Amino acid sequence: MPTSIPTLLANAPAQVTLSPQTTDVAQAREWLHTWTAAGIEGIMIKRLDSRYEADKRGWQKYRAYHTTEAIIGGVNPDLSDPQILLLGRLDEHGRLRYTGRTHTLRPAQRAELVNLLNPYPAAPGGPAHPWPQPLPASWTGQLDRPQPLPYTPVAPAVVAEIDVDTAYEHHRWRHLVRYRRPRLDLAISDVPPLDSQF
Repeated sequence: MPTSIPTLLANAPAQVTLSPQTTDVAQAREWLHTWTAAGIEGIMIKRLDSRYEADKRGWQKYRAYHTTEAIIGGVNPDLSDPQILLLGRLDEHGRLRYTGRTHTLRPAQRAELVNLLNPYPAAPGGPAHPWPQPLPASWTGQLDRPQPLPYTPVAPAVVAEIDVDTAYEHHRWRHLVRYRRPRLDLAISDVPPLDSQF
């Protein structure tokens, strides 16, 4: 006779919790709205008879996203073809801190940003860009074969509207964010502060 799930977890450490499950779509929607506000990333969707198999994609993760803003502080590879945006927010001292990077931009998005972004002013004796060059692999949200990410520093003057999920730790979005558009109506001082996830 199969062992029940509660019996299997009877002596499990306190950190191990059993995720609830439902076949009720309304209940799943409720979880998405209430639990993601508390930091849960989303829900898993699978067939009732499906078992988890490592390295196979039989299950789907559905993440809840929120729209927010960040400051563009760098691009990869360069200003002539900004394929990835490196984003930041100001800390309590007004210093630009790295918070995340985008997925690869679409060609129309790249073309629009070419005319909006300027190189970081490298005046002799002036302040250096606040982020290391290249960005450490541990900062960039890469899971498979992480590598340091070289980038081109840009003047932190353009605000980006982005979609983010709730995976946020050490003042960074753990997953890549979705770039939506430039917010030319906003100053960098209008962007939420570093300690705000959204």
